[in-house]
Amino acid sequence: MKQQLRIVRPEPEPAAEPRAGGLESNAALHSLLGRAARAIVALTGARGGAVRLVDETNGQMRLIASIGLPADWIARERAVASDCGICGLALRGDGLKIDPNAASCIRRAGPFIGETAAGPALALPLHCRGRAIGVFNLFFTGEAQAGESLSRLLQPVSDMLDLAIENAFLEQERLRASLVAERQMLASEVHDSLAQGLAFMRMRMTLLHDTLADGERARAIKYFDDVNAAMGEAHARLRELITHFRSGIDQGLARALEATARTFEERTGVRLRVENRATDLRLPPEQEVQVFRIIQEALANVVKHAGAASARVRMERRANRLAVSIEDDGRGVKRDARAGEAGHYGLDIMRERAQRIGGELSIRSLPRRGTRVRLTLPVPASGRS
Repeated sequence: MKQQLRIVRPEPEPAAEPRAGGLESNAALHSLLGRAARAIVALTGARGGAVRLVDETNGQMRLIASIGLPADWIARERAVASDCGICGLALRGDGLKIDPNAASCIRRAGPFIGETAAGPALALPLHCRGRAIGVFNLFFTGEAQAGESLSRLLQPVSDMLDLAIENAFLEQERLRASLVAERQMLASEVHDSLAQGLAFMRMRMTLLHDTLADGERARAIKYFDDVNAAMGEAHARLRELITHFRSGIDQGLARALEATARTFEERTGVRLRVENRATDLRLPPEQEVQVFRIIQEALANVVKHAGAASARVRMERRANRLAVSIEDDGRGVKRDARAGEAGHYGLDIMRERAQRIGGELSIRSLPRRGTRVRLTLPVPASGRS
């Protein structure tokens, strides 16, 4: 009879930040360990197997996958204390533990599939970052022997499982860092787009309140007009920000730039020309997104700060480097303008994006002679990812 593999979904618990990075709730890792359990059970001739990871929100071991074990037993074993039986011994002692007749499991959860003769049970610790974070169980029939030969067989298995867990942890950390970076980027762009305008409106509302209380109609109208104009500008910036984050480039960077060019002058009054001299270029999705965002940020600064009549975006590839430049004919910036200062082209935001894809950002600007933002980044020599 074919054994059924079960991936056990844990019941939700209050949110916390476990030291192992939340692996006990990583669905992809659960699926991988479940497939590994099936293979190991078949390799060793065991009657069943299980994978448990410690949930550090409550210190219990959660059953995340099983093979060859009955549903009623799984229901009772869904969560057990981290010091339970041979699993607790394996976890605390950080070594393989064998119970000759699975006595502790039977006392707690009852016999397996109605069997009266229990065989050996085995608990092998699982590791992440050099620390035991769970156990892998194997259960055998009554006549089976779990001796030294099985222990030797399981050592490379243990190494393989630890490597899988480590890779899952690193990938989870990478995704978490990427999410944090995106949140920081969003916070910066919301601040640049809205916070200053809202602060201005708040000050003007205070003055408007005072003039209304004093009956100064002319000044009240002026402050009202100031607030109304600032609200209009904030609304326009919010629409720009929404467009900035919704602008998909599913059709590729070149088409996204063409779409931007078609509506740019109508929306901003600034003429925009796009020169794509890398027509066969194919970048990885992450690079395409970040290049497009850098171009959008540079163009937004052209509109907000440069006072330009026209702008140009040029892309060209030379061997294994892609160069993207955004130029305008505006007023330029002061020589001592520095990243992090308000109103100076969002250099911090653009540089963070460039660094994320291994690129470099430079700015050349002269008063009354315009500005050029230049991004260079490595690409495959063929231009394809």
